[in-house]
Amino acid sequence: MIKKFDKKDEETGSGSNPFQHLEKSAVLQEARIFNETPINPRRCLHILTKILYLLNQGEHFGTTEATEAFFAMTRLFQSNDVSLSCFSVLSNGHVCICTHDGKCQNSQGLECAMETELSSVLEELSSSVLRQSGVVGYDAEEDWTGAAHLVPLLLLKDRPQGCWPGTSGYRLNTFPTPLFSHPAAVSALAKFGAQNESLLPSILVLLQRCMMDSDDEVRDRATFYLNVLQQRQIALNAAYIFNGLTVSVPGMEKALHQYTLEPSDKPFDMKTVPLATAPIFEQKAILKPVIQRRLTPFICFCAEQLAAIPEFKSLGPLFKSSEPVQLTEAETEYFVCCTKHVFTNHMVFQFDCTNTLNDQLLERVTVQMEPSDAYDVIRSIPAASLSYNQPGMCYTLVRLPQDDPTAVACTFSCTMKFTVRDCNPNTGVPEDDGYDDEYVLEDLEVTVSDHIQKVLKPNFAAAWEEVGDDFEKEETFALSSIKTLDEAVGNIIKFLGMQPCERSDKVPENKNSHTLYLAGVYRGGYDVLVRSRLALGDGVTMQVTVRSKDETPVDVILASVG
Repeated sequence: MIKKFDKKDEETGSGSNPFQHLEKSAVLQEARIFNETPINPRRCLHILTKILYLLNQGEHFGTTEATEAFFAMTRLFQSNDVSLSCFSVLSNGHVCICTHDGKCQNSQGLECAMETELSSVLEELSSSVLRQSGVVGYDAEEDWTGAAHLVPLLLLKDRPQGCWPGTSGYRLNTFPTPLFSHPAAVSALAKFGAQNESLLPSILVLLQRCMMDSDDEVRDRATFYLNVLQQRQIALNAAYIFNGLTVSVPGMEKALHQYTLEPSDKPFDMKTVPLATAPIFEQKAILKPVIQRRLTPFICFCAEQLAAIPEFKSLGPLFKSSEPVQLTEAETEYFVCCTKHVFTNHMVFQFDCTNTLNDQLLERVTVQMEPSDAYDVIRSIPAASLSYNQPGMCYTLVRLPQDDPTAVACTFSCTMKFTVRDCNPNTGVPEDDGYDDEYVLEDLEVTVSDHIQKVLKPNFAAAWEEVGDDFEKEETFALSSIKTLDEAVGNIIKFLGMQPCERSDKVPENKNSHTLYLAGVYRGGYDVLVRSRLALGDGVTMQVTVRSKDETPVDVILASVG
């Protein structure tokens, strides 16, 4: 029935476009509910519609606005509602298109970050749809929206009227098609096959056809996933499909090359490969791809540098290198910063030293370290000399505690020792005789976070099950001095140095309970996972559950928190 509008309707606005007078700031304010738990599908769908309307009307979204809206919408993939999951894909795709076309006038870095993040969450959509709705099959079609293959949209098509996911009204279209000719699409296919046994035969057919694709990465991924899926092992699916490898690809290439140069009866050990550093992720930060590209080669560079020193050749593979820590004030006679290099049973402290006095030449420069705990200082390797404003490096080798493997935290008092030869400040020529001197540095802290490398587990539940409960332990702690859940989450992440998963580092507003999921690899190459359930009362109560395939990492974390 069509309603007739009269003059009164026009004056009151009754029956007019309900989105006609939308204000962008108000809509973006409403979009904050995307971060609430549980997700409200009805309200979220309504707000997504408003955002699409504004974009289609040519509304300008600034860089910060577009970034926050984009990453907030990606969280809706966690919804139990399949319609909301799919609609959020469409909405994010539209944001990407606007970014690419310049409507949002964002930087190239923002577009790159959006593309990278959306590719990641789109692959998770397949797992979400199958997990939440029990789909036994459907026609899959890829619609590449925007330039540079920005958004692979998985569309449900030819749905019979009244037929919903989980019924027999769906089938998987396995006709030859170029629609999966994209690496992200191949990964999404593999996740479908890994999670739904009834789809697996058809998925395997599609992957076999992808092996004949013209794109190298498509063929490589299809070959890899096909071989993993054919094993039909849950542990393999969790390790290599849901969460993937966490090692540095350049590091693995070098380790494999070294393995071929030194024949051995022992199989190649993946624990000898440096880890790929997990990027620091914030909704407002658009530097994730840049950070990841910078840090991964950094550990490879450190490994090469240390391997060239004879005293360190027997230490085994380098596990982790920290960011430099400053041990002096900027405007002092000597400038010293320290980088901590962690091996399986040892730590190497690299001291980068600069002499800022033009009337001195320093020789045989070392840093004497006195530990507060059971660490054992083995030797110091001096810097031969430090001329004016010419940086140099010296090292101290320390053995980690053997009797109590949980004693990982330690405070070192540090003193720089050297021989001084006075110089003519004009010519730089030193005197023949010298004298011994020393300079007290700031104390250096080693914490539990130095022994753990961040790794991202896109599917935390799969990783949790894959690790298993053989060494699971649980304890409850009272954080009486902490007054908010946000503060508790931030402190836990910083203290343990682990990677938040499932965007659990974001606490929804007006909540007095929250669960934080953390993933990492402990020194020696052992996966370690933490589930921290937080409840807000007078302070914060924290129930910590830790899993690993080795008992030591579990004990270390619980002992450190306690």
